[in-house]
Amino acid sequence: MEERGPERLLRLAYGNHPRSASLKPEAVRVLKILREGPKTMVELASALELNVETPGGRKHFFTLIRPLRETGMVAARRSGGKTVYQLSLDGFNQFWKEVRKEAEYWLKQAEPNTQI
Repeated sequence: MEERGPERLLRLAYGNHPRSASLKPEAVRVLKILREGPKTMVELASALELNVETPGGRKHFFTLIRPLRETGMVAARRSGGKTVYQLSLDGFNQFWKEVRKEAEYWLKQAEPNTQI
């Protein structure tokens, strides 16, 4: 069955990540939590039941959030010495424009006289 909703978006973020199957359900939770509004790292981690005070918890948090940031779905900003995360449609749209530009270049038929 074809993926729908956030799972479809998350396929873009996590792609072939070796832990994508285990990260995607948590990433859906991240999106749902951030739909309620911006959260500090501690607030977001707490809602995900992650302890970012431990090296393992902190590593897992960043493993989870990095692909969402790289695709522009989630933005981070500093405020009062804290990192605040929020959803970013503008960031995702920019990422999508870049992907589209790459696709248009690589997937269109080469001109007959063009050497590869």
